[in-house]
Amino acid sequence: MSALSPPPWPQRLERVPMSLAEFLALPEKPKAEYVDGEAIVMPPSSRGHNRVQWQVAQLLKASLAPELDVALDAGWRHAGRLRIPDIAVFETDRRDDDIVWDDDVPILVVEVLSPSTAGEDKVRKSREYQRAGVAQYWMVDRARRTLSVDSNDGDGWERLLDLDDEHPAGSVVVGTWGEVAVDLHALLQH
Repeated sequence: MSALSPPPWPQRLERVPMSLAEFLALPEKPKAEYVDGEAIVMPPSSRGHNRVQWQVAQLLKASLAPELDVALDAGWRHAGRLRIPDIAVFETDRRDDDIVWDDDVPILVVEVLSPSTAGEDKVRKSREYQRAGVAQYWMVDRARRTLSVDSNDGDGWERLLDLDDEHPAGSVVVGTWGEVAVDLHALLQH
């Protein structure tokens, strides 16, 4: 490929109709999810996105019970859909390092919003995660410099925490697994 050729991955979220068998035969890259007969192909994450994703994962790992599995870009299968949350926290003690698509419902899911996928994260994934029984949904919006944490009350999401530059610190209890003290400025620092 020449330096002027377009990259082999999308520059924005793309939906490509295909069967589940065709999806499962795709190469590992680019990153793609499978929902309702479509591959949802995403552009690579920016370095800023990756840095915040790593910072949040490290915070969760340090704050929560050690037996939990804090996984980045973990494949999760539920109701015929294959999703790849930025971070998913699973109960462990039966983890298999070769699992690609986990069937267990995560305790907690984190999405770091990107311009190309924010709508998917805020609307479709939010509903899917709530209906599947994910206990908490965290969303970090780097552009707006916010972090929100919602708790699944069975009928929808209940807001537990809203952080922004004016109110950058707070904490969240995650079931019986621990409490996470969050400093938004530390998570978003360059």
